[in-house]
Amino acid sequence: MRPPSPAARLLVGALLALGLLLELVTPRDGQALPMRIIHEADSLYHHVMVMEGAQGLRYLSFNRAMGHQSVVKPGHPELLTFAYTKSGFAALAFLDRPPAKALFVGLGGGSMPMYLRLVEPKVAIDIAEIDPEVTRVAEKYLGFKPDPAMKVFTQDGRIFLKRNPQRYDLIFLDAYNDQAVPFHLTTREFLELVKSRLNPGGVVASNIWSADMNRFFTAQIKTYQAVFGQLYLLRAGGTGNYIFLALAAPGKVEVGAAVARARALSKDRPWSFDLAELVEAEYDDYSQRQVEAPVLSDDYAPVNLMRHQKDKSPLP
Repeated sequence: MRPPSPAARLLVGALLALGLLLELVTPRDGQALPMRIIHEADSLYHHVMVMEGAQGLRYLSFNRAMGHQSVVKPGHPELLTFAYTKSGFAALAFLDRPPAKALFVGLGGGSMPMYLRLVEPKVAIDIAEIDPEVTRVAEKYLGFKPDPAMKVFTQDGRIFLKRNPQRYDLIFLDAYNDQAVPFHLTTREFLELVKSRLNPGGVVASNIWSADMNRFFTAQIKTYQAVFGQLYLLRAGGTGNYIFLALAAPGKVEVGAAVARARALSKDRPWSFDLAELVEAEYDDYSQRQVEAPVLSDDYAPVNLMRHQKDKSPLP
């Protein structure tokens, strides 16, 4: 048999390299792990991909660049892989009572609603998810299990809040990612609507991504300050994710009080991480912090432009 030509060898090598790239991801420790795609489809809103890696972990992505939206291990709701999911539960330490009713805007892989169900089994949970394919995939591949007290509504989060007069003790906003920010979920008018759906003393927890300080990030701070009486920023594990915790009424939740509540929450509940330690490490009161930025409104929210405009302010 005639040996392949140099050009043929080059082509085969390139194809093998491409195949290898598609089968590998590189986690934080720098070690490449084999991955296999178990589901891939286009919806009206996303390119939805589910991959399975080591130890049964499954990764949900909404774009071909393979940035992960969620990481879960089906059947193990106690496992929270992303730092921001842990920091988001600091909201419970800023609430002065056990939550009776909670809302998630954005489902993703369902790890946060499932964890809340685990540590607060009596809470009633509503989830507004615009993409029915995301819900279907979460149930089929990611271990998400709705129940009579945890319901998914296939609706845009803002429309759901507008049409639903229900009030909540906790509202989690997690419909943003590093690639796409729905501007109508960032404005003063939207946050006023969110605030109107809080019970007295209720807490909003919003996941905001920012690899560096940009004008959108500082404008979000300014917009939250314009709507809510209290604002706390938690940098999730030192990553590019920040959790904004907002309360309607003026005042202050002192760090000591929040840490004490976190310790009390952990008693006799199956928490898989130290919430009190997290709150103490990440607490930062931004309620009165001066920020030079515009307030975003329905008439002015150039989100994608502002995300690419650097801000000279230091990161929190």
